Amino acid sequence: ARIARANGASVLGLTAAGSPLAQASTVSLNIPLPEDTDIYMPMTSRIIQLTVLDVLATGMTLRRGVDFQPHLRKIKESLNDSRYPIEDQG
Repeated sequence: ARIARANGASVLGLTAAGSPLAQASTVSLNIPLPEDTDIYMPMTSRIIQLTVLDVLATGMTLRRGVDFQPHLRKIKESLNDSRYPIEDQG
């Protein structure tokens, strides 16, 4: 985050309040999660962070309107090569 900001980027951090990432971010969305030693706790925090990211991405896309659709199509097409191919089960 510090390197990105030093190079002029805006950094959005999804993290706990007061964390090093929160301090280094331009904007910090503080997600309060109790610290726990339970092995499932990291999974919970990841799901919450991914949900917040999905909401932000959807909102940004809707706000940009139909003129943004060609860009989304290009992004989707560029990711096709990185997907693991599904083999025919026949």
